[in-house]
Amino acid sequence: MHRLKNIFYYLKYERKYIFLAISAVLIETLFELAIPLIMSYMINEGITPYIESKNILNKELESKAIEVITISAILIAVCAFMSLVCGWIYSIFASRATSRFGSNLRKAQFEKIQSYSFSNLDSFEPSSLVTRVINDSITIQNTFQQVLRPLVRAPLMLFMGIILAFYYSWQLALIFVVLVPILAVVIYLILRYVAPKYKIIQKKLDLVNSKIQENLVAIRIIKSFVRKPYEVKEFDNVNESYKETITKTFKVSNLIQPFFQFMMYTSTILFLIFGGKSIIDGKINAGDLTGLLSYVMQTFNALIMLSNIFVSVAKALASIYRVNTVLEVNSDIISGIEDNKVINGDIEFKNVSFKYNKDANKYVLNDISFKLPYGKTLGIIGATGSAKSTLVSLIPRLYDATDGEILIDGKDIKTYNLDNLRENISVVLQTSVLFEGSLLDNIKWGKEEFSIEELNRALNISCTDEVIEKLPDGINTFVGEGGNNLSGGQKQRVCICRALIKNPKILILDDSTSAVDTQTEKKIRSGLKSINMTKIIISQRILSILDSDYVMILDDGKINEINTPSELLKHNLIYKDLYNRQLKGVDLNE
Repeated sequence: MHRLKNIFYYLKYERKYIFLAISAVLIETLFELAIPLIMSYMINEGITPYIESKNILNKELESKAIEVITISAILIAVCAFMSLVCGWIYSIFASRATSRFGSNLRKAQFEKIQSYSFSNLDSFEPSSLVTRVINDSITIQNTFQQVLRPLVRAPLMLFMGIILAFYYSWQLALIFVVLVPILAVVIYLILRYVAPKYKIIQKKLDLVNSKIQENLVAIRIIKSFVRKPYEVKEFDNVNESYKETITKTFKVSNLIQPFFQFMMYTSTILFLIFGGKSIIDGKINAGDLTGLLSYVMQTFNALIMLSNIFVSVAKALASIYRVNTVLEVNSDIISGIEDNKVINGDIEFKNVSFKYNKDANKYVLNDISFKLPYGKTLGIIGATGSAKSTLVSLIPRLYDATDGEILIDGKDIKTYNLDNLRENISVVLQTSVLFEGSLLDNIKWGKEEFSIEELNRALNISCTDEVIEKLPDGINTFVGEGGNNLSGGQKQRVCICRALIKNPKILILDDSTSAVDTQTEKKIRSGLKSINMTKIIISQRILSILDSDYVMILDDGKINEINTPSELLKHNLIYKDLYNRQLKGVDLNE
């Protein structure tokens, strides 16, 4: 129940529209309930006397009967018209409420995901989050729109229909006492089977979305390796599994409608048989039987509406659970409340250890300790999997250290406000990420407002000015999603420019020149020397970290050694081996 409460919390902003929509439905239902009463009166006091007046040639009785029929017809028309108007009013306010509700739900999830730490994100598949924000939110929105009207109408029509049926003939109305429990048992059995199936359906939809997303991202590799037949087969497997689950579920859930039809027609036949006998016996009038049958139909329609509500809610419960999971997750990284400011950018690690899963037996980083004064450059090298990227991700608190402390300017980074901390740290990731828009738009991600001098300086240091010169529209060139119209080296230069325009206290380059040629990289290294900030450079190339003040050699999550490049070259076997393999015979002055 708390999950429903959490989800429908976002309806509070639409209370006015929901109240107006419910009011319109209530009035509409009352007008509909009045119609059988008027019809019954018209038959008993109008049509039946009119037929009798014709038989006995009584003009006065005929005139009164025509008057009753006319007034009744007008009242029925008014009730029908008013019901139509109320239904129209309902649709206006309900559509406003439900569409805004869906929008609020998507916005809440998106904002929540933005607050997640990397460890929170690691617990979800990206395709699953996309499905939850879009598909599951739409399912909940549509379900609310579908059930709001019958949720108001059905109980009222059921309650009033049964009361008015008993009012006309309590003996005939007892048929409900026999039929309703049968209907209730059938609904329960069907829903008991289908409700868990909808959660499975959503999980299998995640797999379909994941397979589509994976193929779109890797489409060039799929084509180059001629893997289309294999990928089509793989997609067919997940798609077929999704289809079979839906088919089996809907086969059962769709039994409700025909069963209701059968019960409704059965009751109609029973009412006609016993009602006809009651008319012959003089226990009930023809008008009363007509009114009774109308309320029987309305009562069964109400029951059908209720069953549809149960089915719709059963479908939505899986989506409600999944969306609620997104909304209930709280970031395990809590922003500091102290008004600390990053002044310089001195970095210190004190006995820092880290593992992604707290229950894991092995640490990814083990007992890391070092100091990096402001303005100095630290190069980090090590074999693949030695946790180089993991180490630098702890500085802007993308993850929090499991043990130990990380200090900036002598203060624990956990005491800094997260936004303030990250505003003073620029990270250029190994994978270049650009967004749809112009090159200038992407550079502005670093800082919205900057001078021409700042821009030119960032463009020059990152060698992005060379990229712009070759583009038709220069800095205003449109960049497709993911920067797919730029080369890998061009994207890396733009990402470095974006980091530099921010003018951070700490700059972290995580193998961010791997796609750049050596001459361009040399220019970038030379340019970085001219800026006064704390720099950490991760690279597989010895050449990239030769100008560093210090070099850290990571080996299986542990520090092998930290020293100057020249000292490491004298005695460190790992560094000497890398140096000789990569730079033997290379003229470093070229």
